[in-house]
Amino acid sequence: MLVSGIEDTILDGRTKGVPGTAPPFRLGDIAAKGWNVMEEDMPLPLLLLKRSNLDYNAEVFGDYLTAHNLSLAPHGKTTMAPQIFDEQLHNGAWGITAATVQQALVMHHYGVKRILLGNQLIGKSAVASVSAMLHRDEELEFYCFVDSPAQLALIERHLQAAPPSRPIRVLLEVGIPGGRTGVRTRDQASALAEAISQADPALIRFAGVAAFEGVVPGIADSADPVAEYAQSVVDIASTLPGKLLGGLDEFILTGGGSAHFDMIARAFATLSLPVPVRIVLRSGCYVTNDSGAYFAAQEAARKDPARDWTSTLKPALEVWAYVQSRPEPGLALLTMGKRDAPYDAGLPVPFARFVPGKGTAPLGETQIFAMNDQHAFVRLPKDSDWQVGDMIGSGISHPCTAFDKWRFIPVVSDDYDVTGGILTEF
Repeated sequence: MLVSGIEDTILDGRTKGVPGTAPPFRLGDIAAKGWNVMEEDMPLPLLLLKRSNLDYNAEVFGDYLTAHNLSLAPHGKTTMAPQIFDEQLHNGAWGITAATVQQALVMHHYGVKRILLGNQLIGKSAVASVSAMLHRDEELEFYCFVDSPAQLALIERHLQAAPPSRPIRVLLEVGIPGGRTGVRTRDQASALAEAISQADPALIRFAGVAAFEGVVPGIADSADPVAEYAQSVVDIASTLPGKLLGGLDEFILTGGGSAHFDMIARAFATLSLPVPVRIVLRSGCYVTNDSGAYFAAQEAARKDPARDWTSTLKPALEVWAYVQSRPEPGLALLTMGKRDAPYDAGLPVPFARFVPGKGTAPLGETQIFAMNDQHAFVRLPKDSDWQVGDMIGSGISHPCTAFDKWRFIPVVSDDYDVTGGILTEF
């Protein structure tokens, strides 16, 4: 299915974020409605996407990739928005990364031809689904992680029952003690490499090495563990048996989340093999960035002379809500909660206040200190002039858990005119 078909999706007032008075309409016709968020044409709470910041981030990150000879397979789980996948591919992405086979199926449905499952492929149903995708599409390239001979044997056994039209490409994942998945030692890597070399070449083909630095122990206190981990990945990749490299057009070396991708890229660039090495970053949150964890991490990188990241990304996601109640001095309740905005990597941070019919007003010192399902608790000075009905804009932390709360997200101009919309498929 072409992404353009999403524009034909019919929305109405039952859709979260769409005015309740709206008769059914095509998503592609939303700009003609003339809606403006600040004129209260849209119901709040509302997660929205700033078009200018989205485009800015794509250009800045694209320039970084080009300057450092890097490829990108952005983590699609961040947005699960096929329209954004399409933009990323048109902007030069090498592929799209999935976290689950269901996500991979969505990506393939909308025409993604190179999918990297940044996770272990496991289970009869999942393997059969991948095999079926490969049968349906001769152009599809599918990669997945493996981190144990046991997992590899399961994949091979299930593929024997449902053989693919061509091999699944596997990436040997290197982890770290106390981390997540991935082999922990060179000995484990050697044993897995031997198992891969013995696998049926009609079912499984070695493609390279994978890593993920975002869960390295100690990363919250220092970036040093990332550098050490990245070097360990390169060391393991450099000592893999030569028979694994036979017949490879290129060796894929992939890592890089959205906080330390520059450190991964620098370390990976030192790998020298008798076949060309393609370094593939999987950063997903760059496309919208945020106002919290990733913004802080990238600012720290930008200010560190030892790091390669020197640019600034802009937050493209905002969540707007009304002041619902001022039940006591120093407290306000907003009409948004855990079902509307992420809270796992930091609570939303208010950045703007708008009084309907009057315009921008001073925000004052504020802090969202708690959220329920549908409410946000805001601490204010006791003499704050916030009023019920005021509109409060907040930045979010962690885009991955923002997109999954909304099926429809309006795209707006800098003046908050609604110029389009995206749909997510979680």
